[in-house]
Formats: sequence, structure tokens, C-alpha cells
Amino acid sequence: MRTSERHQLKQDRFAETTKETISWAVENRNALVGGITAVVIVVGILLGSMWYLDYRNELANTALGKAMDTYSAQLRPAGTPASPEALSFESAEQRSRAAQSQFQEIAHRYGHTKAGHVARYMAALTAVDLGDTKTAEDELKHVADSASQNLSSQAKLVLAQLYHNTNRDQEAVGLYKDLVQHPSDLVSKSTVQLDLGAVYEAMNQPADASKQYVEIIKTDQQSPAAQVAQQRLMALKQ
Repeated sequence: MRTSERHQLKQDRFAETTKETISWAVENRNALVGGITAVVIVVGILLGSMWYLDYRNELANTALGKAMDTYSAQLRPAGTPASPEALSFESAEQRSRAAQSQFQEIAHRYGHTKAGHVARYMAALTAVDLGDTKTAEDELKHVADSASQNLSSQAKLVLAQLYHNTNRDQEAVGLYKDLVQHPSDLVSKSTVQLDLGAVYEAMNQPADASKQYVEIIKTDQQSPAAQVAQQRLMALKQ
């Protein structure tokens, strides 16, 4: 086959292919446009969702900061007028109630955010301050089950202390044992063992308490916890 003929054949094939492609595109233009539109919509939804989540996180963090300001506000003598320059309260109870209301609102509105989990934990602490053990227990359980490992372990630690303070030592021991097996960056194994040892002492189980203290001394010799454990162990032997 001559070169000119081969060239003409290629041109004919290209023209035919191009014609078929254009014809297919024309016939299926609605499907093509619909597919492109669908991609644009999906991308738009993803970007919108990311923006919305960032926006909610920002709102939650801002609200949490204000609630923490309330929780740490100064107390003023009873009868002293409040200063417009700084938030203050006449009593710790008044302050705790105000902060609790803010924390609960944040937990309700932004419950799936990190700030929402922290707010629920702080709501539990204000409930402890107010002597409302039922609310404190419910909030702490929720945080223990749903928050990050660090915050969850902190909630479990406070919950175990709450159980001990309300004469539910067996439940406290169960939580402490779980924390010993699953320490976190915020709640160290030695810290938990000190608390567990104290509960065993309160339950008149000195052998179990001694076991906790001895292990702290062996595994964490240079820590402040080891010094406390050594003092408690000596007291048990007297």
C-alpha cells in the first residue's frame, strides 16, 4: 500500500471515530451533563460539610471558653456589688450553677464535638460541686463511653472517686482495676494504684493495698507516686 493511501486511510478512520464520538456525545449529552453535575454536587456537599463542621467546632470552642471563664470566675464578699470589668459571684454554689448551665447547653448543642465532650465532663464536675451525685454519675458515664481515651479515663477516675465517696467501694474498685489495665496520658497507672490502694485501706484490706503500693515502688521508683506509696506502706506496717 502506498504512503499516500495509508495516510488517507488513517484520516478516514480518524474522521469516522471522531464522528462516532461526537454522535455518541450528542445522543448522551443529558447523561454526560447529569454525571458532571452529580460530581459537582458531591464535591460541593463535601466542601460544605467540612466548612460546617469547622464552623460548629469554632462555635463550640468559643462557648466552652466562656463557660470556663464562668467556672473560674472570682468570688466576691456577700453584699459587694459586682464589677462591670470582671465576672464574679457571691458564692461558689452560685458560680457552679451558672457554669453548669453553660456546660450543659454546650453538651446539648455540640455533643459530637471535642468541646461538647469536655463540656459534659465539666458539667459533671459542677454537679459534684453542688452535691448532685446522680447528675454527676450520669454525665461521667456518658463521657466515659463516648469521649477520647484521655478524657474517658479522666471521667472514669472521677467516677471511681465518686463511688468511693458515696460508699460504693466495690464499684470503685472495678473502675480502678480497669484504669490500671488501660492507663492514658492524663491518668497514669501509678496515680490509679494510689487511689485503689486508699480504697482497699478504707475497706480494711491492707494486703491488697500493700500490693498496689509495692508495685508502684518497683515500677515507678523515682516518681512522687512512689514516695507516697512508700509512706503508706510504712504506715500499714506499723
